Amino acid sequence: MKRFAARCLLLSCLLLVANACHAEKPLRLVSFNAEILTAPGSRASRLTRFRWDTAREAHFERVASVVESLEPDILNLVEATSVEAVDHLIEILHEKGLNEYRGYHVESNDNYTGMDVALITRLTPDTLDGQIIRTIYSESDDPTWRETFHYNDYDGKPRSRSTSLERNSLYFFTVSGWKLGFLGLHLKSNPEDDYSNAKRMAEANLARRVVRSEVVPQGYLPIIWGDLNDYDPDVPDRDPTRDAATTVLRDLKDFDSERTGVELVNVAQLIQRESDRYTSHWDRNENGADDSDDVKTMLDHILLPRELMPFVRRAWISHVTDLKTSDHWPVVVDLMLPEQGGTKPQ
Repeated sequence: MKRFAARCLLLSCLLLVANACHAEKPLRLVSFNAEILTAPGSRASRLTRFRWDTAREAHFERVASVVESLEPDILNLVEATSVEAVDHLIEILHEKGLNEYRGYHVESNDNYTGMDVALITRLTPDTLDGQIIRTIYSESDDPTWRETFHYNDYDGKPRSRSTSLERNSLYFFTVSGWKLGFLGLHLKSNPEDDYSNAKRMAEANLARRVVRSEVVPQGYLPIIWGDLNDYDPDVPDRDPTRDAATTVLRDLKDFDSERTGVELVNVAQLIQRESDRYTSHWDRNENGADDSDDVKTMLDHILLPRELMPFVRRAWISHVTDLKTSDHWPVVVDLMLPEQGGTKPQ
């Protein structure tokens, strides 16, 4: 009888351990700027990186290897230039046996560069209002999705312009009952330029508006990520000479100024070594080599809601690619989400 009771106790313990393991869902998030990922045979961007299809195919193989190596559950793919580019990447992943991956593309409104923010995932996204992925944009003077900004031109004269949020994508997931709303961004480049900084500030204000009106009211926790093209003054990176000239990162983290404290946290603060905090490579002399005087800083970020931070197991930047693949490196964060109640919207 005692032996039977001991076996029952052991079985109960094993079931508890199994249930505890089952109750946690690993989730890997990756944001990666693939640098003008253009499908062979197409010209989706004026900023063509490779002229010949042979070089483009090699670029796709390298990007596919990044996905194969990191195995993201959700990948925010910046600078995919067309639906053909996304489809071609998925085709290569399927040839590798990674058949669970699906790609979703939405056309941006940056008519000059043609750069978009796409989604690659092996999870099933939520469908809201009949859409899996969409973009927020306004060509009119609708103040909802346009923002006026002011700057001084090269002659020092004050100027004003209006912008929308040109390169962005919005998509949603329910993971272990957690409703997560992702805003993928590619903000205006060049954090050393007055016009660019002013426009990026306006874009950040629009992004905050998107989160407040399109994500939070739907009951989703917002995640802002992508190539934000700015520095976080609260998280020093490897280059101490590059100070933030804007409040872009602070504004995005505090997307609702009526609430106490910031709502989002930059996962880069979990990367222990400051020397590891870099995601972009400015090839200063454009020789295609990694020279000692090139600039390496952190311009790509993943901003998580405070509610998710206790479940982060690790955050890092994967510095395993060279300039042939991209002038950016992927930002990676691993979470272990506990099971909680929740259903997918229909």
